[in-house]
Amino acid sequence: MDKDRETKNHFSDETRQFFSIQMARYLGSCPSHRFSGRPEQDAVQAMIKDAWVELRSSGILDALSREGREAVYLTTIICFPTFIADTGLRCIPVDFISGCRIGTQILAIPSR
Repeated sequence: MDKDRETKNHFSDETRQFFSIQMARYLGSCPSHRFSGRPEQDAVQAMIKDAWVELRSSGILDALSREGREAVYLTTIICFPTFIADTGLRCIPVDFISGCRIGTQILAIPSR
């Protein structure tokens, strides 16, 4: 196997490892331990991808051993928004980009 191909496979393995750790962390924090639908899954995957790209481009991983990189993957915390639209809980609408509450009323979301 040539060097470029070996590097690409190594990168793919580490990408899968990071995604697996972060996805397990997210789903473990959900009451149902699963996605409520495709939009939630897409949003979470996009957030993990963005975190991965930022981590890789930061240069933090460059000088670390495989074990060191794995430790960084395990200690990287992504602040996921809570998707509670189908849990039957009262929620406060918030704009996650600006961090501001949307309106003043509390919404009661019926459970399925």
